[in-house]
Amino acid sequence: MAGHFGILQHLGGGGELFSELDVAVHPGEMVGVVGPSGCGKSTLGDILLGVAKPDRGNVIYQDGLPRLARQKLYQDPPAALFPHWTLNQLLEDLLRRHRLEPSVVAPLMERLGLNEHLLARRPGEISGGELQRFAILRVLLLKPSFLFADEPTSRLDPITQQQTLSLLVELAREQACAVMLVSHDPALIAKVCDRQLALAG
Repeated sequence: MAGHFGILQHLGGGGELFSELDVAVHPGEMVGVVGPSGCGKSTLGDILLGVAKPDRGNVIYQDGLPRLARQKLYQDPPAALFPHWTLNQLLEDLLRRHRLEPSVVAPLMERLGLNEHLLARRPGEISGGELQRFAILRVLLLKPSFLFADEPTSRLDPITQQQTLSLLVELAREQACAVMLVSHDPALIAKVCDRQLALAG
């Protein structure tokens, strides 16, 4: 299942961010989103995820794509995680809330190179690369059909960035998850994405 989107217009801060914009994302496809700061990349993600509405136009989800099947991967993982809980508590809460099978956690952790001993730590007690891979783990456990990744590796060093994105691409394709990846790095977009969407400033 995939999300198919058609966004025609969105106005923000009294000015036009983008207009006449049609977007279609298919299962397992990686679409890069590029453009200068303030051009509306994050706003586009909010519209596609259903947390904001366009002033004109519409968003169409194939087969009535449910809200849970639309997920976001954040630029700053600590901001999306409760800092006083251990990673294990965060995982248990996710599994309980969404009635997920616990047995799926260990194989995915292994794929992402996450050691079980990390689960006893809090978000601020592990490296940036480990924390971003944990964020990817939590998102993929929900088996999303559409993932908006808003500069998810911008805070990582180049080697960790490439490793993390390669894993994200591999796992997203396996799960037939459509991904829109925001980045200020055109070379990175060209390397990992099937095509790109350029927003003007």
